[in-house]
Amino acid sequence: MYEFFQGQLVSIESDALIILVNGVGYRVITANPYRFTPLIRQELTVWLYLAVAQDNVRLYGFKSKEEKQLFLELISVSGIGPRSALSILALDDHSGLIRAINTGDVKFLTKFPGVGKKTAQQMILDLQDKLVSADVDSQPLPKTPEVKTNEPVYLSELTDALTSLGYTARQIERVKAKADFSGVDTTAAAIRVALRFMTAN
Repeated sequence: MYEFFQGQLVSIESDALIILVNGVGYRVITANPYRFTPLIRQELTVWLYLAVAQDNVRLYGFKSKEEKQLFLELISVSGIGPRSALSILALDDHSGLIRAINTGDVKFLTKFPGVGKKTAQQMILDLQDKLVSADVDSQPLPKTPEVKTNEPVYLSELTDALTSLGYTARQIERVKAKADFSGVDTTAAAIRVALRFMTAN
């Protein structure tokens, strides 16, 4: 029904963007919405997937057509729903994900919330050598201005974002205590550091 939206980014939540399109505000669930922070109050294009369930309708958004296609491939795997797919995409290393699938790296894949050994093996079985990495990471968003984030807000946003992706309080406290956040000055960057730490340890 929907292919993409072009509208103004009004605000960012821990798991979604609020986009104003022709006078209507849409809540669009996306992986690591803080990636879009540089575009607050600006017009942007978000590629969409409409999920209709018995009790709700949800819009999922992606920064590129290629990211949307990767999401569709992931949710085609038995055992992976939209939430798990977004948790995987939030790492923002799609080429690394495709490499893990193609090389059968079960250990890497089971680092994501909702992905057990059986689901990881199913991902490999269904998607191995079927995914193309070209252009998936080729359209980075503008860099966030070098402005220091107020620390309490920064920690709150990081916690909220990881919670929305399905990580437990214990996992979040561990990553906040042990990951190297030196030089990080935005929530989006902190989320990437946290997810890389979780998938590597």
